[in-house]
This record gives sequence, structure tokens and C-alpha cells, in this order.
Amino acid sequence: MDYTPRKLMAMIKGGFEDEALKSKTIWICSSCYSCTVMCPAQIKITDVMYALKRMAIEKGVYPKGIPTPVLAQEMNKIIASKGRNAEMEVVTRMMLRTNPFGMLKMAPMGLSLFRKGRMHIGGEKIKNLKQMKKLLSGLKKKEAK
Repeated sequence: MDYTPRKLMAMIKGGFEDEALKSKTIWICSSCYSCTVMCPAQIKITDVMYALKRMAIEKGVYPKGIPTPVLAQEMNKIIASKGRNAEMEVVTRMMLRTNPFGMLKMAPMGLSLFRKGRMHIGGEKIKNLKQMKKLLSGLKKKEAK
């Protein structure tokens, strides 16, 4: 982490939003909630980290070289189009955008998961995709207000 959670909270409070959004800390956070549990000020730090991630993705200011924002973007696109995540597709898209040669290292694990029925090619669509898209559209309108 380039900043501790305490320093990151101070940056946000002090108006250094751009610096906080460009921080590696929000992407390295494992969402274990230990900082939230231990926080003497009872700040829900993990929730703040999630909010900062969303803001960084929306503004496109996340640090380069960290695949997590790309993973989130690709997963959101797939869920918006199919209604559920397709692991093989999301990982393939992420790797093509961040580290195409890294796919070679992951191929044995992917093949093993595929053979055991734990990963599917293509993915499935939900039954009422039109209703889900309407719901997502309503959420976007509510966030914009």
C-alpha cells in the first residue's frame, strides 16, 4: 500500500480526492474489514474503499498496471449484457487488456477448471434479461441525481 487507511481517510477529508483515487491502496485492499473493526472513529473504511474504487473507475484515474479496475469494468460489461458473470470471458478480456502473455501462465489452471466443470465457455444468460437491464438503467438514473 502506498498509503495507510488512516492517511487515505485524512487525504479525503483534506480534499485530496484525486490523489486518493490514484492510490494503489484502494486496489490492494482485500476487503477483510479488519480496519473497519479496529477503527477507533468507527469509520466504515471498507465501504469507503469500495466507493473510491467505483469513483476511480468512473473517472478513469486508477493507477496503471493494476488489473483490478479492468477486471471490474469487464465484469460489469458482461453482467450488463448477459445478466450474470462469465468467468472465462471476464478473465480473457482482462488479460487481453492488461497482460496478454500472462494468459499462457494461466492456461493450465483454466484447462483444469474447464475439465472439472468449474469454468464454462461463453457463459449463460438469465431468463428475463430485459427486466434486469431496465433495473440497471433505473439504478443509473437514481445515482445521477
